Amino acid sequence: MPLFLPAILAGQKSAMVFVTEGESFSPVLVVEGNPTIRWLFADGTTSSSPTPSKQYGSAAKRENRLVVDPWSAVRRINIGYDAGDGGATDIEFVPDQQVSEVRGLHLVAPTLAQWCSSYNRIAHLDFRNFTNLDTIECYWSGSLTQVDLANTPALRRACFEDCSLSSLDLSGSPNLEDLRGALNDYPTITFGSTGSQVWHICVRDNPQITTRALFEDTSPFPLLAELFIWNDNQNGTLRIPATNPDRAVSILADDNAYTTLDLRGALQNSTSTAIVQLRRNRLTDVFITGCSQLTALDVQDNQLSSAALDALLAELDNLGRNTDNTPEDIALLVDIRGNADPGETGYTHAENLSAKGWTVTATSWTLEPGLPNNGAQRVDFSTNGTNTTMRCDFRGSDTVAVWHWSDGTSTPAESGQTVIKDGLEEGTHAHYLSISNGAALLRFGAGEAGAGGLVSMTGFANTPALRILYAYQESQLVSLGRTNATRLRNTI
Repeated sequence: MPLFLPAILAGQKSAMVFVTEGESFSPVLVVEGNPTIRWLFADGTTSSSPTPSKQYGSAAKRENRLVVDPWSAVRRINIGYDAGDGGATDIEFVPDQQVSEVRGLHLVAPTLAQWCSSYNRIAHLDFRNFTNLDTIECYWSGSLTQVDLANTPALRRACFEDCSLSSLDLSGSPNLEDLRGALNDYPTITFGSTGSQVWHICVRDNPQITTRALFEDTSPFPLLAELFIWNDNQNGTLRIPATNPDRAVSILADDNAYTTLDLRGALQNSTSTAIVQLRRNRLTDVFITGCSQLTALDVQDNQLSSAALDALLAELDNLGRNTDNTPEDIALLVDIRGNADPGETGYTHAENLSAKGWTVTATSWTLEPGLPNNGAQRVDFSTNGTNTTMRCDFRGSDTVAVWHWSDGTSTPAESGQTVIKDGLEEGTHAHYLSISNGAALLRFGAGEAGAGGLVSMTGFANTPALRILYAYQESQLVSLGRTNATRLRNTI
């Protein structure tokens, strides 16, 4: 037995213990310098590697011990990570190691920079006095009920998406920038003085929150760019007096009970873009004076009166946002359905907005920008296999399109509707979509992820409004035609 093993066995205070429940254990340590690394696995075997791979052959609860000399060399511990929910791609991907407990974590408190335990089964993580910790990744860690963050001054990103936290106190993390905390169990969030560096807050789908004015005034978050708080049991006023001066902004707060939205002082970067969405609230007032960054406003299904909508459309019209000062890939949209209809004054401003390139949708009417027509176009595509699932979307309601299949049959193409073609023979098949107006095509591709069997797509040079080519998980796709004349936003 190597000389260091008795020290590990006897020195629980100097060893870190990873309790695992799977049939294997392959953690990753990132260290600085040349420390001595000593692993003792549950079956008595050992390793000196920062990336050991232990195969037990069957699932069971086991203790795996680690000693690093010096502990100060450890910079990252990774027992689960896949960049979930906006994580960095320069951290190595590690599958869930099925760790249910970690003991001795305090040994790396002074120097650890990144902790990654996404998908694992750990119930409690104690990061008190981890003064160099800048990243915590606990994505989809459903067993995690408690995390302690006292005195974590370097923490920049904390991901607790889809955990089971019963509380969340961020007051010890004054330099936090990025919070991911959707789908948890806490009744409130304690920010303390934390907020001056925060640009992203996602705590959506926490309807159990009892602090109903948690974001009544976001003054503590002057750099806020992304606020995702839908379905959070919030009410009263959502006051956002400032937003990030350098980033695009998204404020998404559907399915709450807000009565007032006040954005005066925010959304000031007219060279950037902003999406504001508060559907299914109880809004009676919306204030957007000076919000020249605004490019999309969706307040469907609220309680806005005709007078309130007249004032809102007038203010939006006065902001001067139009297609000439908006990036080509951004659609200008305002949706006020599910409220009262605007009066004559509001309709006049809606007409002005439409002339500037906005689509304005009210309960009883829709005004769209003038739609160019470049005539009939044909998009060719080929698929492999006995069936395919496709979808196309169009701007406007006058476009006529038809799917033409390789077997000589055809199917009318309806905007936004998935079509399934089956009964094809094995092998590759050539199909095409005919469109009465190529300038109306907004989206083309598979109807859902991996369902198209796509091999090639061509014919997009004369589809200038095309924003999305959808080929997600289309592993057979080998050819894509020129899209140089499009306003393409996403190739998925």
